[in-house]
Amino acid sequence: MDVPVGAVPAPAPATPAARAPDPSVARAAKLAAVSAGLAKLDPAKLDAPAPVLSADVAAAAAPAADKKPAEPAPETKIDPAPIKPDEPPVDDKTAKGLAAIDRRAKAFRDEQVAAKASLDLERAELARLRSEVTGRASSFEELQKLAKVDPIAVLAKLGIDSEDDWETIGRGAYPRTKAGKADPRAAPAVAQTAREATLAAKLEAVERRTIELDEQIRSRDSAAQTQVFVDRYLDDAVKAIPAAPTLIGKLHAKSPAKARETLLELGKAMERHAMEQDGATKYDPSYTPSNAELIATYEKLRRAELEEQGVDVDALLAPVGAAPAPKAVTKPAVTLDPTSTTGTRPINGNPTREQKLAAVSAGLKKLDAEI
Repeated sequence: MDVPVGAVPAPAPATPAARAPDPSVARAAKLAAVSAGLAKLDPAKLDAPAPVLSADVAAAAAPAADKKPAEPAPETKIDPAPIKPDEPPVDDKTAKGLAAIDRRAKAFRDEQVAAKASLDLERAELARLRSEVTGRASSFEELQKLAKVDPIAVLAKLGIDSEDDWETIGRGAYPRTKAGKADPRAAPAVAQTAREATLAAKLEAVERRTIELDEQIRSRDSAAQTQVFVDRYLDDAVKAIPAAPTLIGKLHAKSPAKARETLLELGKAMERHAMEQDGATKYDPSYTPSNAELIATYEKLRRAELEEQGVDVDALLAPVGAAPAPKAVTKPAVTLDPTSTTGTRPINGNPTREQKLAAVSAGLKKLDAEI
């Protein structure tokens, strides 16, 4: 049929092939869409090459040069979600293994973070030291430049501030001038100033050493006096131990040195407690407990400690006398002779085998005699 020029030809009737696209072409389109979606999600894959298609798929996807372009296929909706193969369910053992791998990976990452933090600290310290050294160098260079312009200011920055220091510097600087070099009295004056400075330094060192020795002597004398007081106090405390049995008495009888040390530590504690109760910051002899108070406090504390441990303190302090006399052996009120008619056999006794045999033998002898 003739078609007028400029008229649009009517679309050809859709064939079954046009209505149903080729499966291989659809799969290639899906893969391309998935790759594009992944590239959008992960910037690192933006430059990734396009997926390589097989020869058959490429041939099917590429339009033939000698064929007329086919009519556009109906738009196919593509799921942007990646196609995941069927995975088997994860069992408990695999889940535990994956969890262990995750824990190890986390520990490794934590170690890396800690190592990086330590490295950053070291770098910061090195930078600080470098800047400090650079600052010192620049300060020294600045002082060198300033010394040529204002040497007095440089000396002041170096710590020269007293009149004696400036006097020494002036005398030492004068021989270096033109007038000083021409003056014959300048050099001897500088030497005299140096000797005086050396003697002053030695005198200062001697005075400082003398002060230190005086302090050491006072400390030693104070310690000796304190030790004398402590020894006398402990001697009096030991003499004050009652003659009656006491816990401190038993301890002193067993170990005198330990008893003295125990009383000394308790006395110090009582002394500190009394000062704290009174709010005192300076020692006074009234805070030292008397010998009777010291012994009574020890007995109270030690008794409570032993009773808490289940010890009978009264039995422990009981005097050790003569051994008690053995109890008298009471004879049985009944005879052991089973044939006796004047007594009865003991009902609450417990005769031995030998006693039973002896009683039987005696009964047999008596029976023979009567026959």
